[in-house]
Amino acid sequence: MLSIIAKYEFANTDAASKFCEYAKQIIGPSRAEEGCSIYSFARDIEDDKVVWISEEWESQEALTAHLKMDHIAEFLANIADIEIVAGESRQYEVSSVGPVAMPE
Repeated sequence: MLSIIAKYEFANTDAASKFCEYAKQIIGPSRAEEGCSIYSFARDIEDDKVVWISEEWESQEALTAHLKMDHIAEFLANIADIEIVAGESRQYEVSSVGPVAMPE
């Protein structure tokens, strides 16, 4: 299993909002893809110029297929003119998943 966490900071809140509007168009199709467990975008609660992306895929093959989808190509074309100030994405290989236990 693969997990992806990405953080993007935009030049201003309007740019972040525009990015999110385009993101809304790919969430449904992406979640419907084979191998997708989680596909989510969220605005940071302390900085509304920041957007977080969380994804979970059953395999590298599923992620690779996702990145080749037409809706992803269209999304990337739509956001090409949006000014991203900083961005970072990390991919993790996950060997097990379980609940978070609060310490006693």
